[in-house]
Amino acid sequence: MKTSSLCKVLNTERIAEDIYKISVTRPVEWKEIKAGQFFHIKCSEEGKSYLRRPISICEVEPDQLRFIVRKSGKGTEALCNRKVGDDLDIIGPLGNGFTPTGERILLVGGGIGTAPLVELCKTIKSKDVTVLLGFRTEPYLVETFKKYCSTVEVATEDGSFGVKGYVTALLEDAMENSPEMIYACGPEIMLKQIQQFGKEKGIPTQLAMEERMACGVGACLVCSCKVKAGDDWDYVRTCKEGPVFWGDEVIFDENN
Repeated sequence: MKTSSLCKVLNTERIAEDIYKISVTRPVEWKEIKAGQFFHIKCSEEGKSYLRRPISICEVEPDQLRFIVRKSGKGTEALCNRKVGDDLDIIGPLGNGFTPTGERILLVGGGIGTAPLVELCKTIKSKDVTVLLGFRTEPYLVETFKKYCSTVEVATEDGSFGVKGYVTALLEDAMENSPEMIYACGPEIMLKQIQQFGKEKGIPTQLAMEERMACGVGACLVCSCKVKAGDDWDYVRTCKEGPVFWGDEVIFDENN
């Protein structure tokens, strides 16, 4: 069972509308942290009853960690409002991360799902990495990705930056590089399209699932994900067996 650690807030920076980058100190006991893993963060100070929020790791440094947080409710608002020097009660690292493999790599991120792909970019040994990023309007982390990969393409739904449309519209052009592996994180509808695209092209995929979580340690079963089990199917815990799954494992709701 993971125990909590107190981390000092080093910096909080607004990087887009309702999107914040939060840097915290890294405790010595957190020796190995994999891209795709997450941390369960207590958002408020003592006396407030907000549940912890599962936040994927964005970047790992020897002495600090960086998270990207979308301010979307009272809990994440309290987290984004924390000040430099505040203590954050954090449990982690939790879950299973990405498995880096292959030489020609394609990363696809949608919205806040772009965040865990930054550390993956840093982890992948190959220099032949193409990143496709999708946002509704204002993009973020684009310049950060450019530090670690060979090609970055951006799509915005309103056409304010890059190509107008969804990030999946960039997939066909990315095939010119004949990728050997696709990694993706973002909304379920995007992940379903990536899964289908990988099947059609014969390219293996790894998908970081975004599910609602309560306990973060596999006890509450709120974050169940439907996966193949031999010739049948079963439910597994996204926080424990995931959040990263191989694409051919996941069974998406046919209504999405």
